[in-house]
Amino acid sequence: MQLQVCTFKPLRICLVSKEYPPEGSGGIANYVHLLAHGLAEEGHDVTVIAGPADNGSMTPSNCTAPHAPELYRVEDRRLALPPPIRRKARGIWRQLERSWTVDRKIAHLEHEQGPFDVVEMPNWGAEGLCYSFRQRAPLVIRLSTPLAQVSLLKEGPSDRMGLRLACFFEALPARRAAHIIANSRFIAQYCTELYKIPNAEMEVIPHGVPIPISPPVAKNVREGTVTVLYVGRLEKRKGIDRLLHAIPRVIREAPCCRFVIVGDDIGEAPQGKSYRDYFERFASPAAQAATTFLGHVEESELSLLYADCDVFVAPSISESFGLIYLEAMARAKPVIAFRTGGVPEVVAHKKNGILVELDNVSELANAIIQLSADQELRRKFGRCGFERVQATFTAKRMVKETVACYRRIISGNGNRSSHDLV
Repeated sequence: MQLQVCTFKPLRICLVSKEYPPEGSGGIANYVHLLAHGLAEEGHDVTVIAGPADNGSMTPSNCTAPHAPELYRVEDRRLALPPPIRRKARGIWRQLERSWTVDRKIAHLEHEQGPFDVVEMPNWGAEGLCYSFRQRAPLVIRLSTPLAQVSLLKEGPSDRMGLRLACFFEALPARRAAHIIANSRFIAQYCTELYKIPNAEMEVIPHGVPIPISPPVAKNVREGTVTVLYVGRLEKRKGIDRLLHAIPRVIREAPCCRFVIVGDDIGEAPQGKSYRDYFERFASPAAQAATTFLGHVEESELSLLYADCDVFVAPSISESFGLIYLEAMARAKPVIAFRTGGVPEVVAHKKNGILVELDNVSELANAIIQLSADQELRRKFGRCGFERVQATFTAKRMVKETVACYRRIISGNGNRSSHDLV
């Protein structure tokens, strides 16, 4: 009898993300970085197209580490538009310029290096708009929180017509894509209705993170303090204002707490102020003394902050998944979050953390006070969180399921039928 030998066929994959570490630290940037390196380590030929570096560099930025993806940073091509036209709906022109730039870069790489087997882009920013109209390789759209949902939380005047057009452009690549990957059941259902995709066959592949071989050891409380860590952009959608309003009450009842706030402040606080200035307007001197704003930190420092904290809190108002919760859980930290979006698919209430009803600042403060007072409960939740990540949310599992999805699409078994494309 003749034995069949199964040979590994590496795929040629193109991933697109305008933000990419170290130039970007958002959820999309981080999962694309993890996915790109995971795919490359599995032996696949991975190319990443990202936005320019802070120094304006547009040349390939290739890592010297073995099995690293090939990274190209490109600056958006500007459309030749008269200034009066460009001033109107500037966000629309930026979307179109970025989409055109990405499509042209993919075409250039195809000409120089050969065709890709699959091209993946996020829905955010409509980067796949131009490519979706002339796909050379199957286009995969991976869903994150859509612009329409984010815009609901924005304050101040906005160009409603421009916003509608931007949301429409974001939906088009998803409607035309060969396949859609969602990171949670929540965002799959939300975008099915939002994008009006008939009979959408979305595949849910949760994000994953690298995890230690063994659970991190919970640190003992030093000097009678409990460190509460927040990580995320300082914006309304991430619930930073809710957390800041909870801190004075926490400090009154649990003066042992120390708050560390990590993330870029994008000036969304009332009156265009920073959230640090906003906090100082109402917080007591004791609350201010107990709170440290660190701004953006490098990955190495962030890892130390995760390891050093006792409780992780991120009360997002809107979250399609919540990669930051996995990062804390992988370090055996208890998590506090609002019960919203895809968060309950990650954080198990009273098992590895506490889920608070949306917008309930008083309940948020009580959850922090409860965990600050019970070291054994913190350790219990931390261990459970680590085990949950290890069982369900590893980076290796995300990569494995993604590759299986790619292969089905390439073979024709994962494509939506042509009548579903617009």
